[in-house]
Amino acid sequence: MKFEVSHQDRSVIIALGSKLKNKQGEGLVTPPIPLPDERVFAHSSKEELAALARMAIIQANEVTKANEILQTKLGLIISLLDGTADVRCEQSTVADLDLFAEDQQITGQDGDRPLLESDTAEGKDKKAIRNTKKDLTGCTHVVERVYALTEEQIRMLEDSGMQVRVLGEDVSEFYQSINVMIRFKAKMLKYSLRDKVTGEESIVTAKSVARFLPKTKVGDLFLGDFFHKKYAMHVPFNRYSQALRLDGCNISRQDLDRYHMQVYERIWKMEELLEEKARASEVLYIDEVPTVTQKSPKKKNYIWVFNTDEFAWYRYFEGRAGADPLGHFKDYSGFCMTDAYAAYPAYLHAATLCACLVHCRRRYVDYRKITGSEAAVKFPLDCFGKIYHEDGILRDRLKAGEMTEEQFLEDRNAICLPILKDLKQWCDNCALTGYGRSVPLKRAVTYTLNNWEKIENTFLSAKTDLDNNRSERLVKVIKLGSKNWITHGSEEGARATALMYSLIETAKMYGLNPRDYLSYLFMKGAVSASWGLGREILEPLMPWNVNQEDLSIVTGEYQFIADNMIPIEKYEARMAEIQAQKG
Repeated sequence: MKFEVSHQDRSVIIALGSKLKNKQGEGLVTPPIPLPDERVFAHSSKEELAALARMAIIQANEVTKANEILQTKLGLIISLLDGTADVRCEQSTVADLDLFAEDQQITGQDGDRPLLESDTAEGKDKKAIRNTKKDLTGCTHVVERVYALTEEQIRMLEDSGMQVRVLGEDVSEFYQSINVMIRFKAKMLKYSLRDKVTGEESIVTAKSVARFLPKTKVGDLFLGDFFHKKYAMHVPFNRYSQALRLDGCNISRQDLDRYHMQVYERIWKMEELLEEKARASEVLYIDEVPTVTQKSPKKKNYIWVFNTDEFAWYRYFEGRAGADPLGHFKDYSGFCMTDAYAAYPAYLHAATLCACLVHCRRRYVDYRKITGSEAAVKFPLDCFGKIYHEDGILRDRLKAGEMTEEQFLEDRNAICLPILKDLKQWCDNCALTGYGRSVPLKRAVTYTLNNWEKIENTFLSAKTDLDNNRSERLVKVIKLGSKNWITHGSEEGARATALMYSLIETAKMYGLNPRDYLSYLFMKGAVSASWGLGREILEPLMPWNVNQEDLSIVTGEYQFIADNMIPIEKYEARMAEIQAQKG
């Protein structure tokens, strides 16, 4: 069956055929099909012309691929001879090197990526592709491995008439991690003392460095690591124990639970120091989050968070009633940023309560989600947006030291209080008109009006944030932990957990490595002879009294272990040799 071929399709097929004809004339390709011309279109069927076009495309692709492979082989030969070969080529002998493998890639001078178009002469005019790489930081050790041509490769190149010399080196850096569990063996040498006059003999043993948990299987660095993994990385004890068993360590989950409670028994008085810090603060941010304790008579328990930008104090309580967590703050006279929970005004009589603007704004966002319309709540959302925008600009200047707190408060109130006044008037008008017969809108406006006095209190001090987001971030770690270990085993265990959260999150506020800080706490606290550490010992060890220089004893211990550790096989062989010599 004949068919009409469009001018565009005819031009494409003729061009492909002409390309094959030129290649045939060069002796590279001999196509097994006739080249199309005008007579082909006049006497061929649609199926025949389609087959002809497919064959032309296939052969053209084969020619392109063959040329690319030849260029790749040439690049590999050049890179091997001029010293820029990649690692795979350098590790292979010339006899074993497959220069005709189609998966070989030409590498650039950096050895880490294929040659880009911008690396060729044709690509010089194009915009250079930047591939910047940040320096690797935070390592405790460095390992160097040098890759070079073997003596046999160099000899073969010299025999072929090449002069070989080292021009320099290309360096590629990356992180490596190995599972290392170290058996630390502390040897206390014994000395025999003999009185030269009386001849009496006595034995003296050198004193070792004290451990925070003596007569256990773990050292202070181990304690710091496993507490950090649980409360900062949210790894449960059973999962941590399973990881230890991969290295053959016989430390069970029950062992870790016991170590946890023993540590809490020694440092629980840190809670008193955290309470003093909270009571002395001008502003307190408070929030609570539910948790579950196995042996509690209630199905839902709570962890309360008292915090500022200087500390985070987590406290466990059996219920949400405010008597226990807030009873100690009845005479607190500072500012308190909270939500609308009724326990706060019931117990914080002397405090100036502030409302979280995010909680207020969230009700209007909920209206938008429920109704799918923003028209009714656009004005209050715009008001909140303007307030946050202006506060952010002024607070950045305050942090930069460009203005005092008094000037900040004056400038912010001059801008934000008129916006608040307009918002209040809008809410009043909305209430008078029946909230547009909308339950979600009524809920949002009622929440705003019920907390209006607390909203105004937020603008009485330059130290108060506009919201309680810092508390929201701190309670998030509790929720992340509960997703991994679900419940607490006991109330004492929950209190121990709360204290560990307090130390880790407070250490972060002061820019301390929380793992190293915990190790520092245990190393310094180990010197006390009493089991329960007193306030005089714990006060200098609180995160706000520790700096980076203090943590150098921890990094020094890391370095000592790294310099002196040997493989267990080598150590056991040495011990066997010593025993054989004694025998």
